Amino acid sequence: MTGPADPRLLAVLDLDLVERHLAAADVPAHRLEVGPGAHVVVSSWGGRVYGPFFDGGAPANWLPPEFGDVDALRALVASGAWNVGGDRVWVGPEIAYMIADRDDYWGSYAMPPSLDPGEHELDLVDGVAELRRTATLHAHTPPEGAATADLRLRVSAAAHPLRHLRLRADDRRRVDAVDYAGYRTEVRLRFTSEGRQEAESWLLDQVPGGGTAFVAATPGVQVTDYYEPVGELLTEVVGGVAVALPGDARFKIGVAAPQVTGRVAHVRALPDGRALAFVRSSPVDPSAEYSEEPDASPGVRGDGLHLYDDDGGLGGFAEVEARGTPVVGPAPEAVTDTFASWWFRGAPDDVALVVEMLVGVPAAAVAAACSTPAPAPAPAPAPAPAPDERTTP
Repeated sequence: MTGPADPRLLAVLDLDLVERHLAAADVPAHRLEVGPGAHVVVSSWGGRVYGPFFDGGAPANWLPPEFGDVDALRALVASGAWNVGGDRVWVGPEIAYMIADRDDYWGSYAMPPSLDPGEHELDLVDGVAELRRTATLHAHTPPEGAATADLRLRVSAAAHPLRHLRLRADDRRRVDAVDYAGYRTEVRLRFTSEGRQEAESWLLDQVPGGGTAFVAATPGVQVTDYYEPVGELLTEVVGGVAVALPGDARFKIGVAAPQVTGRVAHVRALPDGRALAFVRSSPVDPSAEYSEEPDASPGVRGDGLHLYDDDGGLGGFAEVEARGTPVVGPAPEAVTDTFASWWFRGAPDDVALVVEMLVGVPAAAVAAACSTPAPAPAPAPAPAPAPDERTTP
């Protein structure tokens, strides 16, 4: 599949069809209500969260087109492929557990099948979806060796994050006019290894290409390229950085943990003129040893958030990525992290106001990014991949 995801492909998917096709493919799944008229589908296949689906309509995050055909979906499930859309939890660092040879990054990339799609136990307990899986890993970076990651996930509805704000009457009216859906993902990682291998949980949500991400950050934030340079797709804005994610320009960036709040918004225009925003809140700790590194720059680490844009070869999506608490083997205590996923749909100016309140980027910049057509970002210096070349955009 090549090129950015076609919105018409996603438009044929809705809550009922996704649930029916998962059932026909023998995939256990549970529906959770996560807002007025809004639901997510938690799937045992890959441990994914699909949606939210507002009013039973199209999924807000990215799903592969195989979901539209039962036979194609069955074939995708049988293939053991990892690229099945939705919101997922991996264990990083990628450079250690997926890359056998950092000098041949793409040629040696291999997903441990016990990590994704993995074998999940799924239960629904008092309105909370619980997922369990154990992944067998091998670290290819020093110290090399075997490791095991025992993951326990709990997905539950999240209350509206702005419900207690004392707003002006007009602002309250505008906030309340925006559709809301939200859920919390609690991730418990128990890690064991042969030696001092590193690990951290890693939450990634696949979103359709064509949006813009806003990372809440301090002025002069340090950004690192992992693949091809992000270049002019990144600009500095008041309150952080804006990154265009077209779904056809392969890059991955990391943002330094000491300079981010842990909140990222992804906004995009919808075909009906409304805007859709996804805000992820994660527990970034500047004192933690975040261990992800670019393949060409051993020792360059410390990024608490990442953004990825596909080149179209995997389906034309982008990813908003957050990290959990890092641990070091051989037998650290289990760690638990909680991530919030807040989704908003409505008039662009109203959605932009909500994003400003949560992320700190001016509403005018957000509204411009989720209008139709989205403006091209202004030129900015590209972030640098090497320690002595890392620059402020």
